[in-house]
Amino acid sequence: MDRPSQLDDDSVRGSSFAYSAPTRHSSSSHHGTRASLMERNIIAAPLDPRAAENTTRSPHKVYKGRLRRWPGVLLLVVIVGGAIAAIAYFSVSKGQEAHDRAFAVQKRLAKERSIANGLTSGSGSDDVDVDEDGQVNNPKVYPPRSCQQPDYQSKNGKLYAVAKNGTEVSFQIKGVNWFGMETGLRSPFGLWDNAQNGTTVYAIAQFLAKNKFNSVRIPLCVESLLSNKAPELSIINRVTNRALDLTSYIGLLGSVTESLGYRQISVMISMHTLDLMNVGGSLWYGKSLTADEFLKSIDMLTKALCSDKYWNILGIDVKNEPWQGTWGTKLENDFRAGAELIGARILKGCPKWLVFVEGVNAQHTIVLDGQEFGYYDWFGGGLQKAGDYPVVLPAANKLVYAPHYYNPAVFPQYYLFGGGKTLANSAISNFTELDDEKLLGRVGQTMHHMFGYLNDGKGPAVVLGEFGGLYTQDLHPKKTTQRCSEYTIKTMVSESYAGGYMWSLNPESAYQFNPADTPGNYIEGLLNKDWRSVNAPFLKAMNGMDAFPDLKMTPCFPSDP
Repeated sequence: MDRPSQLDDDSVRGSSFAYSAPTRHSSSSHHGTRASLMERNIIAAPLDPRAAENTTRSPHKVYKGRLRRWPGVLLLVVIVGGAIAAIAYFSVSKGQEAHDRAFAVQKRLAKERSIANGLTSGSGSDDVDVDEDGQVNNPKVYPPRSCQQPDYQSKNGKLYAVAKNGTEVSFQIKGVNWFGMETGLRSPFGLWDNAQNGTTVYAIAQFLAKNKFNSVRIPLCVESLLSNKAPELSIINRVTNRALDLTSYIGLLGSVTESLGYRQISVMISMHTLDLMNVGGSLWYGKSLTADEFLKSIDMLTKALCSDKYWNILGIDVKNEPWQGTWGTKLENDFRAGAELIGARILKGCPKWLVFVEGVNAQHTIVLDGQEFGYYDWFGGGLQKAGDYPVVLPAANKLVYAPHYYNPAVFPQYYLFGGGKTLANSAISNFTELDDEKLLGRVGQTMHHMFGYLNDGKGPAVVLGEFGGLYTQDLHPKKTTQRCSEYTIKTMVSESYAGGYMWSLNPESAYQFNPADTPGNYIEGLLNKDWRSVNAPFLKAMNGMDAFPDLKMTPCFPSDP
């Protein structure tokens, strides 16, 4: 969709003690006695009378005056040594206590930043990564995964990661959209991490991996790519997001990609908007930007990010929701031709990436339950002509169709209800809700009519680039909005889609109808407004994608030594 604290520094200190004990010297006067001045041999009178018999023994051998003081010196040494040992012991003990206190504080802060699962007790994950300076779950630099950049392929209706030695691993996507970089703030939202709300890129990746989300779609702005300015620093906590490169737009994208890659979460880049205000148009050129400038932004991405370092980038969604385009008409706004142009440029710069292509917007008719309905495509959803006029790229197995499909909170499509009156503001008054069987059938049939038929030929994979919408706040008595999201997932699973990206992780996601007869502005995301707790019913509904048989974290093939 287009979206018009200071820690006590009680760290361990190395303590050294210089204990100097001066040597004590004792002197004693010992008086000798003489037998006679006339005697020629003068000997010292021994203190032990028995020693007098042997006058040839050296006097100092039997001298005991000094030896009587040795026990005192030994005692002193013992006392001094014991004192030193005690001081050292208690110093180490106190140092360890200080270290333990500091570590406990770091763990507590990391837990506060983590995202409470919502489905189990406790907060976030029990994972603890301790950096060399004692910081918990806040690395200065993420350790390299040592994964080679796979050749990502799309064939037989599936996605594959292919290693240099030819090993192929198929996988399906349980993904989220995480927006913000397409706005004037030039950063994914939620990274402000203050005392009340916000979190960190580490905590988001940790939460996603814990709940089996294996991919993130990141919307970008072409204007911001071309200028490559730094993000708005006031909305990112640099202290708790130390691994993020905040020097440039592409630098931030790369470091977010690395942070997600640490958890084997892939990234799909979306060329979302042309300009920051999103007024330039929905195509790959517009009022504010030429096609050549658009292609230059593609070159910037492939040059900066096509490497083993960013092994987890799947590819690029060539343009988000090109509703002003046509398909196969050979007109200036022929989006099929535009997708081929952009796709060729992507593969020229990075042959290992995939090219994701959305649909256009037009009016159609469909018969459901014996009744004919007219409808407009969801923005990005119209691929009815792609079967006859497929996108052709210069390399095989590189095309992925990436349509969008939403629920009545985005727009109350009449075919999703059993009756009512459509008003001028697009609301449906006096609506009638369908039973489960009919609603599931209509979701499945309209998806197939718009783009699902492309799965039948088992050619390029089909991945929903966006789906979902409002969920927990659904005010329909029979929860039609909720059921549409659930049935979208059921259809993806039963008809072997290659996966989908729910909209969205952000609690700032806005929707226009709730219920179908009430226009307004309704806010909801997978995470709650604090960015630290999960919208549990929404998360539980998204767990329907866990039924994908090929759901796994992004395959990592070890790099060459």
